[in-house]
Amino acid sequence: MNFWVEYWNDTNKTDNGSHAQMKEQLHWVEPDPNIISRRYFSTMVAATEFSKVVKKKGNMVRIKQDGIGLL
Repeated sequence: MNFWVEYWNDTNKTDNGSHAQMKEQLHWVEPDPNIISRRYFSTMVAATEFSKVVKKKGNMVRIKQDGIGLL
């Protein structure tokens, strides 16, 4: 089974106002495929550790896996 981490810079953050103010709910917008970087791993543990480091740098992260080996 293969794992990969997709990550990109989240430049669409709109965090206006204080926590006490109500604002419109944000909707998920899929990022442009051209800005997504990928890194491949053989274990989920390695992919998770890498994603923690990338997320601390302010990037959006998602971990994916292929379907080979699933029952």
